[in-house]
Amino acid sequence: MMNYYLSLFPSYTRDKPRFMALAEAMLRQAADLITLVQSLASGFSFAHAAGIQLDALGASIGIPRQSGWDDETYRSVLLKKLKLWTWDGTNETVSDFLSAGETLKDNGNNSVTVSPAAALPLPPAELMPIPIGVNVFIS
Repeated sequence: MMNYYLSLFPSYTRDKPRFMALAEAMLRQAADLITLVQSLASGFSFAHAAGIQLDALGASIGIPRQSGWDDETYRSVLLKKLKLWTWDGTNETVSDFLSAGETLKDNGNNSVTVSPAAALPLPPAELMPIPIGVNVFIS
């Protein structure tokens, strides 16, 4: 990247070593700043956060870590909650919430049957798109 921008200077300045050194130093600062800004995104990502950083992200959205939860469990709870908060409420998008092997069946009588792939860290009504007042059965 730096060589490209240095090549844009006119030919009468390219043979001036002090000028080119100054231009290179200024371009290097800009390049370092771009690298820093790009690395900040991964520092605040749920996918890359771990330990205390993940705890801080969870606390910022109001979901503290429960005792016994490892980083992967906590991350999955946070991501499911975020999906739940942005759910559009349609049956067509329920499958977006389900992990591999999970099913959510509407029984048609104001109840749903949830078949989790593994033990859920929280009750299904807190992690899956189930309306308030609907009875939940776990199979």
